Amino acid sequence: MVPVKVVLAVEDRDYIEPLLNYVHGSEYARRLRITAFSQPEAFHQYMIETSGMKRPDVVVGEAAFLNLWTTRENADIPYLVLYEGEQVSEYEQLLLKYQPLSELVSSILETARQRSNSRKSVNSQEGGMIIGMVAASGGLGKTTTALNMSKQLGNEGYSVFYLNLETMDSSALFTGSDDGSSGAQEEGLSRLLYDLKSEGKEGASLSMASYCVHRPEIQADTFQPVYNRKELMDMTCDEAKELIRTVAESGQYDVVIVDGDSEHGERAQAVLEASHKLIWLLADDLMSMHKCGLWLDVLATTQPEGLKAIICKTSFVVNRYMGTMINSLPRDFIELNGALPYIPSWKQMQHRELLLSSPIYQREIRHLCRELLDMESAAQPTIAWS
Repeated sequence: MVPVKVVLAVEDRDYIEPLLNYVHGSEYARRLRITAFSQPEAFHQYMIETSGMKRPDVVVGEAAFLNLWTTRENADIPYLVLYEGEQVSEYEQLLLKYQPLSELVSSILETARQRSNSRKSVNSQEGGMIIGMVAASGGLGKTTTALNMSKQLGNEGYSVFYLNLETMDSSALFTGSDDGSSGAQEEGLSRLLYDLKSEGKEGASLSMASYCVHRPEIQADTFQPVYNRKELMDMTCDEAKELIRTVAESGQYDVVIVDGDSEHGERAQAVLEASHKLIWLLADDLMSMHKCGLWLDVLATTQPEGLKAIICKTSFVVNRYMGTMINSLPRDFIELNGALPYIPSWKQMQHRELLLSSPIYQREIRHLCRELLDMESAAQPTIAWS
């Protein structure tokens, strides 16, 4: 899940440190990101400047600190006032300062959860962010990139679904799900597609749990690979978009990573249209650049207005980067937004799990994820002693 951002404001540093150490070493490490202040002035300045993605989900502090936060009533941020037995009359939301740390942290999380549910009830269309993987030709590393992103986001505390819409699904190479084992969920995608077509079925109300499997290798839920290729080949753009949005709007995932087909077709078009953000992979070779340019030309001819929207949400990323670019980007309006390194050892590898464990590749994937989601590490607390 997305980590809960907490601002802690307490004068006594001996109170802050044990709490942060407890969170960092417990099950809550990926669920909480705490920014702590021991000086009222630093807290006051932070609350004035904070906004957007850095906006806290809940503020926990002593009354002396919260009195400085003059805009709290209009900030729409829940807050808890720490007290030591005496009632603080001007505040309603109180939290006993000294109590078992597990209970203290649980109370903070419950306050954040209640506010999150309140916001979702106001906007029922909220769902997970859809990140689409795009490439103009096969073999550019879409699946490798997508699954490494999935693992990275899962490690950061996000709830992730990996959706493969390729005609030839190669993700089983990474997860070991091609071992021929059968189970109740083996044809989960086929059943979901049938249910979506059935009368009276509301896509957003379907629970993914009965259709998907969890793959710890990639820290994500996914469908078993579809062995009836025709089922995918016959899928229309609208059907593919409905499938993508059903997963994203199920309320079960923070991020849905969609691995689209390399050839421009119905499913590829659905990924372009349904995704909130796109990663368009390139290779620094003449053929890759040429095919990318041709695909962009097709989009410019068939849907000029749509192309503008696509470009605005696209990050163009060179995969297997060798340190310098030799070839020019295929069109003048393209800007390179990132690069993923070439890993020579992958060429002669016999252990598939190494495809998901390269420190160098994971480092760049982490940078890419943080750019896309504007996220910060969930496990490391921030302390402002000044």
